[in-house]
Amino acid sequence: MVAAQSTVSSSRERILEAAERVVSEVGAARLTLDAVAQWAGISKGGLLYHFPSKEALVTALAQRYVQHLRSCIDDARAELPCEAGAELKACVLGMLGNDPRCKTLGAALLATAANDLTLLEVIRQHIAHQSQALAASSSTFARAAVVALATDGLKMRESLRISDFSGEQRAAIVQELLQLADEAYR
Repeated sequence: MVAAQSTVSSSRERILEAAERVVSEVGAARLTLDAVAQWAGISKGGLLYHFPSKEALVTALAQRYVQHLRSCIDDARAELPCEAGAELKACVLGMLGNDPRCKTLGAALLATAANDLTLLEVIRQHIAHQSQALAASSSTFARAAVVALATDGLKMRESLRISDFSGEQRAAIVQELLQLADEAYR
């Protein structure tokens, strides 16, 4: 039984990895079930067993992206001292980190989200969770929200590859966001 679940899980992961590669290599507009099946090395029927529609696949891809982003935030949080504002600072560092997978997949998902409202719902739920955590924290809500919004804005610019900040400017922006995060908890 465990082996069967492991096979299903690994097949599902292989399909999602193939979908990420398709999106990264040829773009979200060319994401087809046939292309994903080919890249995953399985039949289209095998893909449909795990994801009965393109929408189901894209939704799973979005969920995987949000989970990976959350993992980046958790990793950043583990490196910070236990203090007020650490969660907000972890969001800044985790979201704006140098993880290439987040950058590539983020751009592709943003492009896909323009035409897929179910994909937006996955992202909307993640943002709602973050907003609720800010509101429930001991922060000055408006200042903490500005940090979160600025982080989202920079992430979006970079995902869309429209940011023209130099590396030095970007580092200064991240440092300013971290300072604002500290000030939100004073």
